[in-house]
Amino acid sequence: MTKRAAFPGWDWDDPDGLAVRLDAFSEQVAGCEKLEPVAARLPHDRADFLELGLTGIEFAAFRTTHPAGLGTDLAVLRDAAGAVASEPGTLYRVDGDRLFTQLDISEPLPFADASVDWVYAEHLIEHVTMPVAVGWLSEARRVLRPGGVLRITTPDLARYLAGYVSEDGFLARHRRRLSMLGFGPPMPERKAFLVNQIFRYYGHQWIYDLDELRHVLTRAGFAPGDIRLCGYREGVRPDVADLDTAFRTDETIYVEADLPLSAPPSTTTTG
Repeated sequence: MTKRAAFPGWDWDDPDGLAVRLDAFSEQVAGCEKLEPVAARLPHDRADFLELGLTGIEFAAFRTTHPAGLGTDLAVLRDAAGAVASEPGTLYRVDGDRLFTQLDISEPLPFADASVDWVYAEHLIEHVTMPVAVGWLSEARRVLRPGGVLRITTPDLARYLAGYVSEDGFLARHRRRLSMLGFGPPMPERKAFLVNQIFRYYGHQWIYDLDELRHVLTRAGFAPGDIRLCGYREGVRPDVADLDTAFRTDETIYVEADLPLSAPPSTTTTG
C-alpha cells in the first residue's frame, strides 16, 4: 500500500475540502485520560489564581506542561470516559494535575486586571483575523501584572519567503516534517504550493513576520521598546520559554513583550 492510498480522497489542491478533514483531526487530538470538574467558577483575580497554584495562562493548550499554568482552548476537551469540558465558566482538572477551561479569544477574558505573571500562546495568533488578534493581545496585556511577560510564537513569513527565493532547502525540510506528523500524504514539491499552504491550510487567517507582530503588539498597547525577538526556549522567564515545542522550530518566530512595572493600566476591563 502506498502512502497516498492511506488517505483516500485527499487532495492537496482543494484547501476548502481538506478543511473538514483537518477539523476532524483537531477533534481527535483534543483528548485526555481523565477530566474532572473542579469548580463552576473560574479564577477571577490574582488571589484566586494563587489559591489554585496558578501564575499564568497558556492559550491553545488542552493540557499545559507548565505546573502553574491554566490551559485553555476554544475546542472542547474530552476524556476516555466521554466527559466533555464544554460548560462555559467551568474549571476542569486534566489527568489529575493540570487545569483547563474552554475560552474564545475573540471574547473579553473573564479575568480581572493584573491577575497573572505570564501569558503564552504557541501557534495561535495566525488562526484569527488581525482585529481579533489585537483584541486578544489587548486583553492579555490587561490581565498581566506589571513586570509580567507575554510570549507568542507563530510561523515566520520571512522564513518561508527566504526559503522560496534562496532555495536553501527549508521548504523541502518543512514538507518532510509535515509528512512525518501525519498531515495527509506527502505534499506537492512545488515551491509556490509550499508557500501557499501556510496561508490556506490549518485554519490560518493571517501570517506574520517580526514587523507585523510588532504592529499588532503596539496596537494592543505594548511599548515598542518592550517587544523583542527571542530564540527557541530563550526568554526572560525560562519556565515560560520552555513551553516552546521542538517540532516547530524550523518555521517559527519567537517574540516576547513585557509589561513594565510603571506601565499605565489598560483602558478596558472585564469582570
